[in-house]
Amino acid sequence: MKKKIAIVRGKFLNAYEMQIFEPLSKKYDITAFGSKTSYHKNFTFPTIQLPSPMDISDFPYKMSLLNRVFIDAHHLYGLEERLKEFDIVHSAETYFNYTQQAINAREKGYVKKVVATVLENIPFNNEGIWGRKYFKKRAREKLDHMIALTKRTRDALILEGADPRKITVISHGIDTKRFTPSRGWLQKEKDKKTFTILFSGRLEAYKGVYEIVYAAKLLLLDPDLEKYILRFIFVGEGSEKVQLLELEKKLGIKKYISHKSVAYSQMPQEYQKADIFCAPSKPTTTYQEQYCTALLEAQAVGLPIVTTFSGGIPENIGNAGLVVGPGDFYSLKEALKQFILSPKLRIEYARKARNRAEAVHDIRIIARQLDSLYKTLL
Repeated sequence: MKKKIAIVRGKFLNAYEMQIFEPLSKKYDITAFGSKTSYHKNFTFPTIQLPSPMDISDFPYKMSLLNRVFIDAHHLYGLEERLKEFDIVHSAETYFNYTQQAINAREKGYVKKVVATVLENIPFNNEGIWGRKYFKKRAREKLDHMIALTKRTRDALILEGADPRKITVISHGIDTKRFTPSRGWLQKEKDKKTFTILFSGRLEAYKGVYEIVYAAKLLLLDPDLEKYILRFIFVGEGSEKVQLLELEKKLGIKKYISHKSVAYSQMPQEYQKADIFCAPSKPTTTYQEQYCTALLEAQAVGLPIVTTFSGGIPENIGNAGLVVGPGDFYSLKEALKQFILSPKLRIEYARKARNRAEAVHDIRIIARQLDSLYKTLL
C-alpha cells in the first residue's frame, strides 16, 4: 500500500510549486490541501479545499487585522481531522497557522510525521505580531524535519535556533519537458534586429519593475541601439500597475510596453516568444527574493537572463545569467544592452540557462530529493 502524503498549502496552493510533487504521485498517495480560494486546484493528485480566513474578500488592512486575530491567517478549518491516517504532512513555513495545526494532528496521533518547507530567508522576520515567536519556536522544535528552499534559508533557520541536523536544502523545480526552447532557438539569434524583453511576476516595487521601465527608456534613447526594434512585455498583475502605466506615459514610452495576464498553462509560449528575460528583484527590510519561479521558467526555455543579487537568486541562477546590483537601473540597462548587441553572448547564456534547468532544476531531480527525505522519515 502506498504511503499517504498530505501537502498543505492553504491559499498559496499553486501549480508552480505542485509540479515538483507530480513525479511522486505514482509512488505515494498524495493529497493537496488548499483553501477555498487557493491559487490553483487541478493537479495529477486530488485536492481538498477547506475554508480559511484567507478566503475573506479583500478590504482595507485585511491581512493586518486577520493576522492579529489569528496570529497567522493561514488557518484551515477542519484540517486536523482531515489529516487522520496520513503518514507525512508536508506543510510550509514555521509561522503559518496550518503548520501548527499539522503539529497538533501529530501530537493527537492522527499523523506520523510533519515536515515543512521554509522559504523565509531573513532571520527573525515575521515576529512582530503577538504569538508569532511562539509559533516559530514551536515549529522549529516540534517539526520532524525542515526543508530549506536555499542555503540562505537554512542559515536563517540556524540563526533562529533550529537544529542543523533537522534541515535539508531542497529547492523548487521546473518541468523542463513543458517549458522548452522554441524550435531553432539558437539559430534565430544570429541576425536578430527585433527584441522582446520579458518580465513575468507580480507588479510590485520589490520586483524591480520600476527599474525595468527606467532601463527601457534609456535603451530606447541609446544611439548604439538605433537600428534595433525593442519592445517590453510585463506579464502579471499587482498593486503598482496603475503607477507603472502613468510612468510609462510620462516617459513617452507607452507604445513600446505591453501588459498582459496569462494563464499558467500558456506561460511556456510567452517565454518562447521572448528574446531576453529580466527579473531585477530588490530587497526590502522585510523581504528578500526567496527563489523566483519565473527564473526557473526562463532558464528552462533557454532565455538569456538579466537578474540581481537578491535573496536566493544567486543560488537559483548560478552562472546562467548576467547578475547586477538590485535597484540599479543603469547596470540593468547596460546588461540588457550587452545581450542586444552580442549574438555570441546571447547564445552562450541561452545554452547555460537551458543546461542548468535540465541539470539542476528539473522536477524529476527535485522529486528524487523529496523521495529520499520522505524515506528517511517513514
